[in-house]
Amino acid sequence: MVSKREEEYLEAIHILLMEKNVVRVKDLARILKVRAPTVVEFLEKLSRKGLVKYEKRELITLTDRGREIAEEIYRRHILLRDFLSEVLGVPFDQAEEDACNMEHSISDETLKRLEKLFEYIKRNPSLLKEIRCFIKSVKA
Repeated sequence: MVSKREEEYLEAIHILLMEKNVVRVKDLARILKVRAPTVVEFLEKLSRKGLVKYEKRELITLTDRGREIAEEIYRRHILLRDFLSEVLGVPFDQAEEDACNMEHSISDETLKRLEKLFEYIKRNPSLLKEIRCFIKSVKA
């Protein structure tokens, strides 16, 4: 079992690897808004669990298992963020923050159903327009 905080670290490493191809402690500290010693301690824990490859003063990489978890969390994040912003019209920054919180707690079953609904709505532009109009009409 992987904790929410562990998922956050794995996802941050995954994002940095996609963006920069390298991950350093200072990069993780900046993104996760923690101090470098905290990152080092957590990386050692993730390394013991077999989720990351980490040696002091070396680059950080994900193991196959760590990458699998990180990719799934990232996929959840993108799906939730896009649904919130594209369908519900939530401002992008707010959708990003909300997705970050929701991605760790939403059940697989609920996520599957949300994904199917999102696919259906995207295939039916008139429905998307109708949903957006309805949401605008009931805004406080």
